Amino acid sequence: YIDMRTISFRAERQMAGSLVLPLLLICLLFSSCATRKDVAYIQTPEQAMTIAAGSMQDAQIRAKDLLTITVESSNPEAVAAFNGIYWTPNQQYSTYAQQARTFLVDNKGNVELPVVGLTHLGGYTLREAETHLKGVLRKYVTDISSVNVKIQNYKYSVIGEVRRPGTYTSENTKVSIFEALANAGDMSIQGVRSEVKLMREGADGKREIVTLDLKDPNILASPYYYLQQGDVIYVQPNDAAAQSANIGAATGIIFSIASLTLSVANILISLLVK
Repeated sequence: YIDMRTISFRAERQMAGSLVLPLLLICLLFSSCATRKDVAYIQTPEQAMTIAAGSMQDAQIRAKDLLTITVESSNPEAVAAFNGIYWTPNQQYSTYAQQARTFLVDNKGNVELPVVGLTHLGGYTLREAETHLKGVLRKYVTDISSVNVKIQNYKYSVIGEVRRPGTYTSENTKVSIFEALANAGDMSIQGVRSEVKLMREGADGKREIVTLDLKDPNILASPYYYLQQGDVIYVQPNDAAAQSANIGAATGIIFSIASLTLSVANILISLLVK
């Protein structure tokens, strides 16, 4: 004798167990869906638009920067000492030695230069520093053709929902926020384009956190569009990514509860069919 109710209960039990995992996967799939408006940058209905020109945001020299300072002249012997090279009749002028010479900016914005001594460069842009140094050095040597100043440790960090988070060094001190994101492999689809956080420490030591909307075309005119050395960009995860993280952390618990529920159901069904 075959009890049809027993067969029916067992079939329903097996079906319920087989549907648990697919249902969980479907929930995860739909929770991570995003539209084009969620992932597109610089959204504007116009085919073309012009952003008003703003003041150029050049990087400024500040404490802990490493600078290379190269002084050029038609008479290399005259400026050799300023480049840290001690000229002798048998020594050939070395451009490589000039480029390798670095100077640390102290906490007060000063740099210890050969011959000249302590010189304040903190707060200057690179072009302003070059002009200032020309004036200082011409007190010693009139034949100076150029002074070149570069920041060697121009670094910024990109963290959060990007493909390659990390700290990046650039020889170019004119890095936009989009270039920084491109170097980090761009945002993942879970990154929130409208609420990107930028953390910056000023030359006076004050720290600020600003929120940038990369979907707004006016970002191109923002004073934060170009990075300063030491900036940190944080791309926040969207709600779906946050929920996925919570689900991922709780997956074991969920499946344990589901397994326990099925076990209890099995016991109850076994008791009922007897």
